[in-house]
Amino acid sequence: MGYGLRVDICGRSRTDSPILPCFRICFSQPICPSERPTCPIAIGRVVFFVYRLLMGKRYAPGKAIRAISIVLLSLVAMSCSNDQPIRVGFSGQLTGSKADLGVQGRNGAALAVEDINAAGGINGRKLELLAKDDQDTPAGAIQADETLLRMGVVAIVGHMTSSQTRAAYPVVEKQGGILISPTTAAPALEDKLDGFFRVIPSNTKWAEVMAEYAHRKALKTAFFVGDADNIGYTDTFLASLDNSYTKQGGRFVGSRLFSSRTGEDWRALAQAIRKAKPEALMVCMAARDLASLAQALRPNEAGITVLGPPWPATNALVLSGGSIVEGFQFVSNYSEDNAYPNFAPFQERYAKRFGWKPSFAAAFAYEAVVLLADALKRSGGNAQGLKAALVDSTPHTGIIGPFVMTPSGDVIRPTFITSVKQGRFVITHTVGGTH
Repeated sequence: MGYGLRVDICGRSRTDSPILPCFRICFSQPICPSERPTCPIAIGRVVFFVYRLLMGKRYAPGKAIRAISIVLLSLVAMSCSNDQPIRVGFSGQLTGSKADLGVQGRNGAALAVEDINAAGGINGRKLELLAKDDQDTPAGAIQADETLLRMGVVAIVGHMTSSQTRAAYPVVEKQGGILISPTTAAPALEDKLDGFFRVIPSNTKWAEVMAEYAHRKALKTAFFVGDADNIGYTDTFLASLDNSYTKQGGRFVGSRLFSSRTGEDWRALAQAIRKAKPEALMVCMAARDLASLAQALRPNEAGITVLGPPWPATNALVLSGGSIVEGFQFVSNYSEDNAYPNFAPFQERYAKRFGWKPSFAAAFAYEAVVLLADALKRSGGNAQGLKAALVDSTPHTGIIGPFVMTPSGDVIRPTFITSVKQGRFVITHTVGGTH
């Protein structure tokens, strides 16, 4: 990936130097192996390019040489400075029905950057976070990531849903970029030696744990509802859940896939669920959609146990659903009553900084940035060598709990069953390590 270069030559004014023409040099992307615009290769290219432009304007050779000398000295001085910030991108849904994930993710990433900078940054250099809205569309995800790569980020933290990640990652990979997702759980992306990393496990494990939990609770019949727009997440979760649940004697009495982009008739869906008389409602959808379905169905009154993966387990579910979502249960790697020593201080800092409590999206985004920062320290703050540094097998302390990265960029960490109790997500069971 090379740096684009623009040199503008302008006319003299009364304030111009009598010796030098006025010119500006602007860099947009790396033009040398070290990723810095002031390495010897870059300096040579700039000097040669400026010289040709100046001679093309028919400036006297002496004046051109003096101009080039000043340019060269300036660039060398810049190369001796190591105070330029290291740019990190964030890409997620900052607007729309899934903005609870994106906004929390962006805030968690921002808090991590602030904490890292306060502790001295990366070998003395600060991090700079650049955030883009991926608009919850494939085209929006690609546009956001391409923009961030043009802005010179060393890596992108994102996306927050599997469909967005799967849409954008081929473009990021083609340009040699790195994507670190806080919350993408699509199994299609695991066990690959590429530039994709994540701090949350594959959703197939959650489906297996959910099926086992339903079996232990003697929930023999279930109705499944999922958002078909999150391609690569809902379909794989359902396939794994169906396989695991039926193997243990469970039976699905109905299922419905809907589009969150076009909307759903929640009352009609609630009637279909009541008619099927399931013991459990197994869901795979965003928080606001689940709250809308719960308001129409009122599952607690109907004696239906609601189970789901981490996706809907955000503050938006409690805020939108209120007491109706009390008792809803989720397979997750996050809980608000986590006793891990690093977690309570994180909660306090987040609430003080942003005015409300963090969700799993904020916590995992925070850990994604910390993971990146640790790797940058090992790579000297450079993109070169960053991939290898990201999969270092050294255990990470984390803020939720300890975790380890695998050689393929996947993660191993504990899994919980959480339940909504008095508006909070609390642990009811700990399953153990997961991959």
